[in-house]
Amino acid sequence: MANILINGLSAKAGGGKSILNNYLTLLTQSKPEHRFFLLAPEKLEYEKYASEFIHIIDVGKSYKINTLFPLLYYIVMPRLLRSHKIDIIFNLGDVPVPSNIPQVYLFDWSYAVYPESVVWKRMDSKSRLSRRVKLFVFKKWIRHATTVIAQTETMKGLLASLYGLDNIAVIPNAVSLDNMTTGEPFDFDLPNGKTKLLYLTYYYPHKNLEVFLPLARKIREMLLPYCIVVTIDSSQHTRAKEFLNNIREEGLDDIIVNVGAVAMDAVPSLYAQCDALLMPTLLESFSGTYVEAMYHQKTILTSDLDFSRDVCGDAAFYFDPLDPDNILSAITLAFGEDRERELRLEKGRMKLGGLLSWEQVFDEYQALLEDTITESYR
Repeated sequence: MANILINGLSAKAGGGKSILNNYLTLLTQSKPEHRFFLLAPEKLEYEKYASEFIHIIDVGKSYKINTLFPLLYYIVMPRLLRSHKIDIIFNLGDVPVPSNIPQVYLFDWSYAVYPESVVWKRMDSKSRLSRRVKLFVFKKWIRHATTVIAQTETMKGLLASLYGLDNIAVIPNAVSLDNMTTGEPFDFDLPNGKTKLLYLTYYYPHKNLEVFLPLARKIREMLLPYCIVVTIDSSQHTRAKEFLNNIREEGLDDIIVNVGAVAMDAVPSLYAQCDALLMPTLLESFSGTYVEAMYHQKTILTSDLDFSRDVCGDAAFYFDPLDPDNILSAITLAFGEDRERELRLEKGRMKLGGLLSWEQVFDEYQALLEDTITESYR
C-alpha cells in the first residue's frame, strides 16, 4: 500500500477543477488499495470525498495565493510529504513539485509552451510578473517529474522541443461527467430570434474576451441576428469588471449577454439554449469545452491555432482570434451554409466517438501511478 499525494491546490476553476472532481468521483467509486492525501483548493468543498482511503489536507489561506506558491512548495510541501510519508505525488498543479519523490505530473499550464504568444504582451504588469516567475520555476522544476502527462500530441511535441523531455505520456481529456448529464433545468432568459453564440469560460487574459467588443459593434452596425453569451463574474479577474463595464457603457448588453458564473448542473441547460460555441482563445493545453460542445451537438467556431486544430480537426469553423472581421466572416459562413454546418457537426460526432470516456482516462491515470509505484520499489 502506497501513500499518494494529490496536489489539487491549483484546481480552483475551469478545466482543472473539472479534472479534479471527475478524478475524485471515480476514485471514490473504485475503492483503491492505496491511501490518497488530497491537497484541496477548498477543504469544505472537498470534504464530501473524504473516506478511509481519501484524506483531505488543508493549508493556510496565504499559501493558496498564486504569487506565493514558491513558499508553499519550498516550506509547506516538504513538511507535508514527510508527515504523511508520501511515496508518490500525483500533481495537478501548474508547475512540478521540487521533490525527489516520484511524481506523475499532469501538464495543463499552456503558458509554459507558448512563451512568444501575444497574450504575454496583453497582460497587466502584475499578471505578467507572476507568470514569468512561474515560468522560471517551471523550467527549473520540470526535471522532478517522473512522468509528464500531456493531453494532446501538440502539447507533447511542444514540451519535447522546448524542454527536451522524453518522459511524456499522452492522455486526452474527456467530457465532464457533470456536463454530460441533463442537470437541473434552468431558464437563462436569452434573447429570442437571435443565433446565440456561447463562450463558456472564466475570465483569464488568454481567453481573449475583449475581442468581443469590436465584434459586437460590427454586429450592431450591420443589424445581424447574433448575440454572444458569456459567463463572467466581475470577481474573476481585475479586468473582468472593466470588460463588463465596457459592455454596459457602450450599450452592447443586447449583443453580449452575460449570464454570470454558471453552476455545473446548469451547464447542459445553457448549451441547450445556445446554437454554437464561439471560442476566440489564444492559449490552451486542452479545452474540455470543445469536447462538451461536440457532445451537446453545437457548432464550434474557434481560433485557428495548433491546439484547437488538434482537438477539433475538421469539426470546427476556424478564424483569426485577433481579427473581429475574420471572426464575423466565420460566423456568417457557419450560419449561411446549413449543409457545411451539419457536415462539421457530423465530424464532431465522429470525433467524440473516438475519444476516451472519463472512466478510461481515470484508468490510464491509475495505471501510470501503479507503474510509478512499481518502479519506485525496485
